[in-house]
Amino acid sequence: MSAGTTGLARPSLLALGAAWLTGKAFGLRTLSPSRAPDPHFHRQEPAADREPIDLRQPLRAMPQTHGPMLARRGIHLDLFLPDEALTVAVVPGDLPRFIAHILDVAAGTLQQGTTLHVLARAEGQHAVINWRDASAGATRLSHAFATADHATAARVLACQTIAARYGARIYAAPSPLGDGCLTVRFPLHGQREAHASATDL
Repeated sequence: MSAGTTGLARPSLLALGAAWLTGKAFGLRTLSPSRAPDPHFHRQEPAADREPIDLRQPLRAMPQTHGPMLARRGIHLDLFLPDEALTVAVVPGDLPRFIAHILDVAAGTLQQGTTLHVLARAEGQHAVINWRDASAGATRLSHAFATADHATAARVLACQTIAARYGARIYAAPSPLGDGCLTVRFPLHGQREAHASATDL
């Protein structure tokens, strides 16, 4: 796994992983913005319009595409990516928009001097991204998604819409980064087809 230039030392990440195994027993809480749902919330894009895309690509681009904006607000990125590809089938452009919405919410809610840790990994049949801000007290990013207000509701809803398009989920859960992470879970490309073929045997 590769880390950003300000990344945590690998032993620290392993220690956080041990804490995560304990924290998994606490359960998960689905995030739901307070704004009324969009009528196209559950619209599925035709499979023919989707392309296999490595989820690491838009994540790797974050320091260049969004780093200056976050830096102006005193927010630092700390990125951990696996060595293996995290391939998902999506419409080109959806992943960069999805990530941009999350970072815009982060820019509007996190305190100056906060480090936003981002961990991507494969877990079973899913590509998982965990976002955790190292703020004092409760994590602000996952709280912002759970209690979207007039300033964040549109971007939270946009994230939910893109996620629903691909059967993905956005929720708060513990991870190797700690408790209260904003967690995104996308189906890995080919996993659903492989599972369906196996059940037909």
